[in-house]
Amino acid sequence: MSRALLAGALLLSAPLFAQSTAPASVAKPGGPDLPRLMNPRAVMSLPAAAPTETISYGEAPSQKVELFLPQPNPESPDALRPVVVLIHGGCWQQKVAGMELVRPAAGAFLEKGFAVWSITYRRIDEEGGGYPGTFEDVGKAIDSLRDHAEAKKLDLNRVVFWGHSAGGHLALWAGGRHKLPADSPLRTEKPLRPRGVVSVGGFGSLQKWEAEIRTICGADTVPKLAPPTTADGAERTADQRFADTSPDRLLPTGVPAVMLHGVFDYVAFPAMGLDHAQDGRKAGDRVDIQVAPVAGHFEVIAPGTAAFAQGVAAVERYAR
Repeated sequence: MSRALLAGALLLSAPLFAQSTAPASVAKPGGPDLPRLMNPRAVMSLPAAAPTETISYGEAPSQKVELFLPQPNPESPDALRPVVVLIHGGCWQQKVAGMELVRPAAGAFLEKGFAVWSITYRRIDEEGGGYPGTFEDVGKAIDSLRDHAEAKKLDLNRVVFWGHSAGGHLALWAGGRHKLPADSPLRTEKPLRPRGVVSVGGFGSLQKWEAEIRTICGADTVPKLAPPTTADGAERTADQRFADTSPDRLLPTGVPAVMLHGVFDYVAFPAMGLDHAQDGRKAGDRVDIQVAPVAGHFEVIAPGTAAFAQGVAAVERYAR
């Protein structure tokens, strides 16, 4: 699928089931009903929470966080709140999608009593995005949570990273930042480590799936995230390109993870999650693969679907 076709699917299509939170079905003569899968417009038609506060962590418009705070528990108003860090997808590109796509999910996590730290970042089609800027932003946005934890009663010991699609890649990467090579410009001291990572429709490897990402997101996507040459034009080997950008290269991380994929996901298909789970377990990590039935790439972020409920259950297991 070309980038233009994907952008059309993400931004312009108008599903017949836009008011429904569950996949509709299409009756076919002479056979069983077939599922009709959700697309981004269907997700964005769902009820969405308004952020409690928007916080900037840099000067660029994309360097911001939306903080969503649940109502205090009247029985324990001073209790610390578990936190879900949401990382949106969109092919790592501003023109495809952004944090608006996960606002319905933010509201669903609020209802479960979580505080939500929803981040955005400079993407590969923005000035300063790509390598290293996109990764630097994700790390900085996550670590800035510490600056607000005391005032907002956020429990830094109960933080879970949840990312969708490209955001799944970034969530897995962020969960392994403490394993970055010593010479990487992305390395920081004492990065915030989560209790677990839930990747929904995400990519566990840029290196293994470069061809598939090229087909879905565009030929220059992975080269902008993992440049084949240095700033002065010297060739980089595959080991050098992906050592600090591909989550599988950071294994073992010591951070448990769940790879959740819709069985009909054509963007990040279930075999990608299985492959990362196998790599993680071989390295000694606890990585699980879950496949959501009657779901594609977007049911996993749509509150009201069984696929989304699977991801919420995984977050709750890590955070409670």
